[in-house]
Amino acid sequence: MTNGSRSKIKQLDNDYSRQVASDYQGQKQRVAQVRRRRFVLIVAVFGALMLLFGYQLINTRVSLHQVNREVATSQVKLKRAQQKNGQLETQIKQLNNKDYLQKLLRSKYDYTKSGETVYSLPNDNAADVTAN
Repeated sequence: MTNGSRSKIKQLDNDYSRQVASDYQGQKQRVAQVRRRRFVLIVAVFGALMLLFGYQLINTRVSLHQVNREVATSQVKLKRAQQKNGQLETQIKQLNNKDYLQKLLRSKYDYTKSGETVYSLPNDNAADVTAN
């Protein structure tokens, strides 16, 4: 089988050989068309899945960001409440102290013991009891 023997082979050029060749070409075109349709279908399904998962991912990130914001504001509120609670605890301890309580009553409400006289000077910051 040398190159010379191949040149001796001729293809028949009749109706049957043309019909077989055209059938073969048509079949190749149909296979190519089916493959193109499958490719388009696979790409469409993959694209739809990517859109769906992308939407879910973005929606989840937005929800996470919103929850993180709410957590941050809740933490700020908690710190304020803890500070206020600490201040109130300190006031409770001070109100249980008799010396502090007497000092508070004398300064704020001008409370006096029997027999004491209170002199109010113009520079005093004590407010009048009737003004409150």
